[in-house]
Amino acid sequence: MKLALYGGSFDPPHAGHVAVVTKALDVLDIDKLIIVPAWRNPFKSSVIADGAIRYDWLKTIFASFEKVGISDFEITQNRSVFTIETVEHFAPTFDKIYLIIGADNLESLHRWHRYEELKRRVTWVVASRDGIAIPEGMIHLSVEVPICSSDIRRTLTSLGLESELESKILTYYKENL
Repeated sequence: MKLALYGGSFDPPHAGHVAVVTKALDVLDIDKLIIVPAWRNPFKSSVIADGAIRYDWLKTIFASFEKVGISDFEITQNRSVFTIETVEHFAPTFDKIYLIIGADNLESLHRWHRYEELKRRVTWVVASRDGIAIPEGMIHLSVEVPICSSDIRRTLTSLGLESELESKILTYYKENL
């Protein structure tokens, strides 16, 4: 069985995340795509929305996606979880693991915990972003949605999601920033 893992803070989730998942489902020959919201990204000092809240938002956003699941594995650890740990968690069930990242992560990839081992265990799938070049040997997901979570937190503008859920998410950030 083949799995694609897509981890991140999703703080907040937005149309760019949906576009990455949609493109991955089109491009990759996989049995399952699992979205793994982080309790907190190891490279960040905090998150705005609690993990359980982000998990619920993602469950709602991707409810109609047949091959997509949302995992609370990292959230339930109540600590920053390294990607290699998440890969090890899912590895016994799957023969092949694709790891989806945004191109904005490429510059710091060499600093990821146990990076060399991670490189051996996964096939990298990189979603395009801001014109960043994607190295050969990595699968390129051409996704051009000019939206990112940090901009949304700063401006509290559109997430590109269904209006009722978007309103709920934006209200949360307005009240908690």
